[in-house]
Amino acid sequence: MERLLELSTNPVMIGAAFFFALIVLHYVLVFKFPLTAVQWKLAEYVWVAFALISVVGVFEEARLLRSDNALEEYREVAEEKSRALENWFDVYTIYACEENADKPEVSGLCQWVKGKNSDLRLVLANEDFPADIPTNLLLGLDEITGGIGEMDKQIIGGYLRAYTSARLAYLDAVAGSRYSTFSALLISLAPLMIALAIALKFTKVTGEYRLLRNKK
Repeated sequence: MERLLELSTNPVMIGAAFFFALIVLHYVLVFKFPLTAVQWKLAEYVWVAFALISVVGVFEEARLLRSDNALEEYREVAEEKSRALENWFDVYTIYACEENADKPEVSGLCQWVKGKNSDLRLVLANEDFPADIPTNLLLGLDEITGGIGEMDKQIIGGYLRAYTSARLAYLDAVAGSRYSTFSALLISLAPLMIALAIALKFTKVTGEYRLLRNKK
Protein backbone atom coordinates (compact mmCIF):
# COMPACT_ATOMS: atom_id res chain seq x y z
CA MET A 1 0.00 0.00 0.00
CA GLU A 2 2.83 2.40 0.83
CA ARG A 3 4.48 1.80 -2.57
CA LEU A 4 1.18 2.44 -4.32
CA LEU A 5 0.58 5.63 -2.34
CA GLU A 6 4.12 6.80 -3.11
CA LEU A 7 3.51 6.19 -6.81
CA SER A 8 0.16 7.98 -6.85
CA THR A 9 1.62 11.13 -5.25
CA ASN A 10 4.53 11.40 -7.68
CA PRO A 11 3.55 13.59 -10.69
CA VAL A 12 6.41 12.20 -12.76
CA MET A 13 5.30 8.61 -12.18
CA ILE A 14 1.67 9.44 -12.93
CA GLY A 15 2.72 11.17 -16.14
CA ALA A 16 4.88 8.18 -17.09
CA ALA A 17 1.98 5.82 -16.36
CA PHE A 18 -0.29 7.92 -18.56
CA PHE A 19 2.08 7.93 -21.55
CA PHE A 20 2.89 4.24 -21.11
CA ALA A 21 -0.82 3.37 -21.04
CA LEU A 22 -1.44 5.66 -24.01
CA ILE A 23 1.24 3.93 -26.10
CA VAL A 24 0.19 0.40 -25.10
CA LEU A 25 -3.52 1.06 -25.66
CA HIS A 26 -2.86 2.63 -29.07
CA TYR A 27 -0.65 -0.27 -30.11
CA VAL A 28 -3.06 -2.97 -28.94
CA LEU A 29 -6.49 -1.48 -29.59
CA VAL A 30 -5.82 0.73 -32.62
CA PHE A 31 -3.09 -1.01 -34.60
CA LYS A 32 -2.61 -4.62 -33.42
CA PHE A 33 -6.21 -5.63 -32.69
CA PRO A 34 -8.34 -2.67 -33.88
CA LEU A 35 -11.77 -2.49 -32.33
CA THR A 36 -14.99 -2.08 -34.25
CA ALA A 37 -17.28 0.91 -33.88
CA VAL A 38 -19.54 -1.06 -31.53
CA GLN A 39 -16.60 -2.19 -29.42
CA TRP A 40 -15.40 1.39 -29.11
CA LYS A 41 -18.85 2.35 -27.84
CA LEU A 42 -18.57 -0.38 -25.21
CA ALA A 43 -15.14 0.96 -24.28
CA GLU A 44 -16.97 4.03 -22.96
CA TYR A 45 -18.04 1.95 -19.96
CA VAL A 46 -14.45 1.10 -19.15
CA TRP A 47 -12.99 4.59 -19.14
CA VAL A 48 -16.04 5.97 -17.33
CA ALA A 49 -15.58 3.25 -14.68
CA PHE A 50 -11.94 4.28 -14.27
CA ALA A 51 -12.99 7.92 -13.95
CA LEU A 52 -15.70 7.01 -11.44
CA ILE A 53 -13.19 5.18 -9.24
CA SER A 54 -10.93 8.24 -9.30
CA VAL A 55 -13.85 10.53 -8.37
CA VAL A 56 -14.78 8.28 -5.44
CA GLY A 57 -11.15 8.42 -4.32
CA VAL A 58 -11.19 12.22 -4.46
CA PHE A 59 -14.42 12.32 -2.43
CA GLU A 60 -12.88 9.98 0.15
CA GLU A 61 -9.82 12.19 0.43
CA ALA A 62 -12.05 15.27 0.81
CA ARG A 63 -14.01 13.51 3.55
CA LEU A 64 -10.83 12.68 5.45
CA LEU A 65 -9.57 16.24 5.00
CA ARG A 66 -12.84 17.54 6.42
CA SER A 67 -12.45 15.17 9.39
CA ASP A 68 -8.91 16.45 9.94
CA ASN A 69 -10.16 20.06 9.93
CA ALA A 70 -12.92 19.19 12.39
CA LEU A 71 -10.38 17.34 14.52
CA GLU A 72 -8.23 20.45 14.84
CA GLU A 73 -11.27 22.62 15.59
CA TYR A 74 -12.54 20.33 18.37
CA ARG A 75 -9.03 20.00 19.76
CA GLU A 76 -8.76 23.77 20.10
CA VAL A 77 -12.16 23.98 21.80
CA ALA A 78 -11.30 21.16 24.22
CA GLU A 79 -7.96 22.78 25.10
CA GLU A 80 -9.65 26.16 25.58
CA LYS A 81 -12.32 24.76 27.92
CA SER A 82 -9.73 22.72 29.81
CA ARG A 83 -7.71 25.88 30.44
CA ALA A 84 -10.90 27.68 31.44
CA LEU A 85 -11.59 25.01 34.06
CA GLU A 86 -8.04 25.23 35.41
CA ASN A 87 -8.13 29.04 35.52
CA TRP A 88 -11.49 29.05 37.31
CA PHE A 89 -10.18 26.74 40.04
CA ASP A 90 -6.93 28.73 40.31
CA VAL A 91 -8.83 32.00 40.73
CA TYR A 92 -11.23 30.59 43.32
CA THR A 93 -8.43 28.84 45.22
CA ILE A 94 -6.69 32.20 45.60
CA TYR A 95 -9.98 33.96 46.40
CA ALA A 96 -11.30 31.47 48.97
CA CYS A 97 -8.12 30.11 50.52
CA GLU A 98 -5.81 33.14 50.46
CA GLU A 99 -7.64 36.43 50.08
CA ASN A 100 -10.58 35.40 52.30
CA ALA A 101 -8.96 32.72 54.44
CA ASP A 102 -10.02 34.56 57.63
CA LYS A 103 -13.73 34.46 56.76
CA PRO A 104 -15.53 31.42 58.23
CA GLU A 105 -18.36 31.60 55.68
CA VAL A 106 -15.84 30.97 52.87
CA SER A 107 -14.07 28.02 54.53
CA GLY A 108 -16.45 25.50 52.95
CA LEU A 109 -15.74 26.89 49.50
CA CYS A 110 -12.00 26.81 50.17
CA GLN A 111 -12.05 23.14 51.14
CA TRP A 112 -14.22 22.22 48.16
CA VAL A 113 -12.14 24.18 45.64
CA LYS A 114 -8.83 22.79 46.95
CA GLY A 115 -10.10 19.21 46.80
CA LYS A 116 -11.65 19.52 43.33
CA ASN A 117 -8.67 21.44 41.98
CA SER A 118 -6.42 18.60 43.14
CA ASP A 119 -8.70 16.05 41.46
CA LEU A 120 -8.69 18.03 38.21
CA ARG A 121 -4.90 18.44 38.15
CA LEU A 122 -4.47 14.73 38.84
CA VAL A 123 -6.71 13.76 35.90
CA LEU A 124 -5.03 16.19 33.51
CA ALA A 125 -1.54 15.11 34.57
CA ASN A 126 -2.12 11.36 34.28
CA GLU A 127 -4.28 11.06 31.16
CA ASP A 128 -3.46 11.73 27.55
CA PHE A 129 -5.33 14.47 25.74
CA PRO A 130 -8.25 14.77 25.87
CA ALA A 131 -8.43 13.74 29.51
CA ASP A 132 -11.65 12.17 30.73
CA ILE A 133 -12.62 14.79 33.28
CA PRO A 134 -15.43 13.29 35.41
CA THR A 135 -18.84 14.78 34.73
CA ASN A 136 -19.45 14.78 38.51
CA LEU A 137 -16.37 16.92 39.17
CA LEU A 138 -18.59 19.71 40.50
CA LEU A 139 -20.49 17.46 42.88
CA GLY A 140 -21.20 19.34 46.11
CA LEU A 141 -20.92 22.83 44.62
CA ASP A 142 -24.68 23.44 44.84
CA GLU A 143 -24.55 22.93 48.61
CA ILE A 144 -22.03 25.76 49.10
CA THR A 145 -23.61 29.14 49.74
CA GLY A 146 -20.80 31.31 51.09
CA GLY A 147 -18.31 33.05 48.85
CA ILE A 148 -19.81 32.10 45.50
CA GLY A 149 -22.93 33.15 43.61
CA GLU A 150 -25.27 31.22 41.33
CA MET A 151 -23.86 32.91 38.24
CA ASP A 152 -20.35 31.66 38.99
CA LYS A 153 -21.71 28.17 39.58
CA GLN A 154 -23.40 28.27 36.19
CA ILE A 155 -20.18 29.48 34.56
CA ILE A 156 -18.06 26.60 35.83
CA GLY A 157 -20.86 24.17 34.99
CA GLY A 158 -20.91 25.54 31.45
CA TYR A 159 -17.15 25.11 31.15
CA LEU A 160 -17.38 21.48 32.19
CA ARG A 161 -20.28 20.71 29.84
CA ALA A 162 -18.53 22.45 26.96
CA TYR A 163 -15.33 20.50 27.60
CA THR A 164 -17.17 17.19 27.77
CA SER A 165 -18.99 17.96 24.51
CA ALA A 166 -15.78 19.05 22.74
CA ARG A 167 -13.95 15.94 24.01
CA LEU A 168 -16.60 13.59 22.63
CA ALA A 169 -16.65 15.47 19.31
CA TYR A 170 -12.84 15.27 19.17
CA LEU A 171 -12.86 11.51 19.77
CA ASP A 172 -15.50 11.06 17.04
CA ALA A 173 -13.39 13.16 14.66
CA VAL A 174 -10.32 11.05 15.49
CA ALA A 175 -12.23 7.90 14.57
CA GLY A 176 -13.50 9.52 11.36
CA SER A 177 -10.06 10.70 10.27
CA ARG A 178 -8.46 7.26 10.43
CA TYR A 179 -7.60 5.75 7.06
CA SER A 180 -9.14 2.34 6.52
CA THR A 181 -7.51 -0.05 4.05
CA PHE A 182 -10.35 0.62 1.62
CA SER A 183 -9.97 4.41 1.95
CA ALA A 184 -6.23 4.25 1.44
CA LEU A 185 -6.71 2.02 -1.62
CA LEU A 186 -9.28 4.37 -3.17
CA ILE A 187 -7.13 7.45 -2.59
CA SER A 188 -4.02 5.71 -3.91
CA LEU A 189 -5.75 4.46 -7.04
CA ALA A 190 -7.49 7.75 -7.90
CA PRO A 191 -4.57 9.39 -9.80
CA LEU A 192 -3.73 6.15 -11.61
CA MET A 193 -7.35 5.54 -12.58
CA ILE A 194 -7.81 9.03 -13.99
CA ALA A 195 -4.57 8.65 -15.95
CA LEU A 196 -5.80 5.33 -17.40
CA ALA A 197 -9.24 6.80 -18.11
CA ILE A 198 -7.77 9.73 -20.07
CA ALA A 199 -5.37 7.43 -21.93
CA LEU A 200 -8.24 5.15 -22.94
CA LYS A 201 -10.37 8.12 -23.97
CA PHE A 202 -7.56 9.44 -26.21
CA THR A 203 -7.17 5.95 -27.67
CA LYS A 204 -10.91 5.74 -28.31
CA VAL A 205 -10.85 9.04 -30.17
CA THR A 206 -7.94 7.82 -32.30
CA GLY A 207 -9.63 4.48 -33.02
CA GLU A 208 -12.93 6.08 -34.01
CA TYR A 209 -11.12 8.58 -36.22
CA ARG A 210 -9.32 5.78 -38.04
CA LEU A 211 -12.61 3.95 -38.56
CA LEU A 212 -14.21 7.07 -40.05
CA ARG A 213 -11.20 7.70 -42.31
CA ASN A 214 -11.19 4.09 -43.55
CA LYS A 215 -14.84 4.38 -44.54
CA LYS A 216 -14.13 7.29 -46.88
